[in-house]
Amino acid sequence: MSWNGYEHNVLLRNMGLDENGVPQYVDVAMALGADDIGDSRGVAAFDYDNDGDLDIAVNHNPGDHGVPTFPVVLQENTIGQKRNYLVVSLQGTRDNRDAVGAEVTVRSGSLNQVRLKSAGSAYAAQHDGRLYFGLGDATRVDLLTVRWPDGTEESFRNLDANTVVRIIQGEGMRLSSFPASPQLLGGFR
Repeated sequence: MSWNGYEHNVLLRNMGLDENGVPQYVDVAMALGADDIGDSRGVAAFDYDNDGDLDIAVNHNPGDHGVPTFPVVLQENTIGQKRNYLVVSLQGTRDNRDAVGAEVTVRSGSLNQVRLKSAGSAYAAQHDGRLYFGLGDATRVDLLTVRWPDGTEESFRNLDANTVVRIIQGEGMRLSSFPASPQLLGGFR
């Protein structure tokens, strides 16, 4: 008997809207091996292997297992790298260096996406500080707009897909690239 819960983790796949406009999801955790039964307490989405798609790290509470630690579980996304993306890294110069509160909008064809840069993102974990936009089969971003916390805006047009951009408030955009090796995480490479 445990107060900790120990229930299988779920991983929901977005199946789009049904005929009434209601979002539909299906649990794919068991099929992908992500349904462990550890006492999961925190989950972080980040690009562990710097390939443009988000991977997931899950940490656990050792609880009453009788062990002092329980290893982090890394779920590496090997499917998302077959689609296009845009990664945006922000640096504020007026309000705060981390650009917390900035809103980024990306338009590619008829697809519009919005991301808000936040300071905290999960219980007992922290998501990647970069903002990820899945572009599907689109090869270009028509318009990227940053609304900074102070209300000023900057816009950039005609960006190639599969690009990492760094935007410094008031100083424009620079093309960037992923680091050569995966990010370090606990006992992983």
